[in-house]
Amino acid sequence: MNQDETIDQEAEALLDSLPLDPVWRQVAKEVAHEYRYGDIIPKEWLLSHLGIAVPADKMTVAEYQALSFEMLSKIDAFRDELLCKYQRYLINIRGVGYKIIEPPHQTSAAMTRLHKDIRRSIAQAMSALVNVNNKALSLEDARENADARAKLGAFATLHVKQLEKKKADQGEGQA
Repeated sequence: MNQDETIDQEAEALLDSLPLDPVWRQVAKEVAHEYRYGDIIPKEWLLSHLGIAVPADKMTVAEYQALSFEMLSKIDAFRDELLCKYQRYLINIRGVGYKIIEPPHQTSAAMTRLHKDIRRSIAQAMSALVNVNNKALSLEDARENADARAKLGAFATLHVKQLEKKKADQGEGQA
């Protein structure tokens, strides 16, 4: 081994030992090396390593909103980094932490999340379309609203039912 190779190896080792920035990249790297598929990353561990301090005292509404935004942005960035760079998909275990989904179950977990998100979005959109002050709508606006409700209803019936059918078919195939 010559001197240049030794210097390159030492420089690479030094770079590997430096913490990554932003902090969520470093935490994703640590999780990828310390936790295995199926493990649960404790919420307290994650918050501590992300540098999120949750005060024990009561907070004002503004402080709570700032903390919530910080948690959401750092945890979302951490989850994206862990998924895209280390192929680790996380699901939230409410109040406990995040579970690293095993690769054979990742597709099912992703589709379950998609199904839940689609149903929630459809319900929110339908609520907004149904709960319109009809007295304030012109005839054209009322037609547009009725058309939108019909389209959304058809979309929900067709696509959500298809997702449910595929999920049920997969369940039967595994039994």
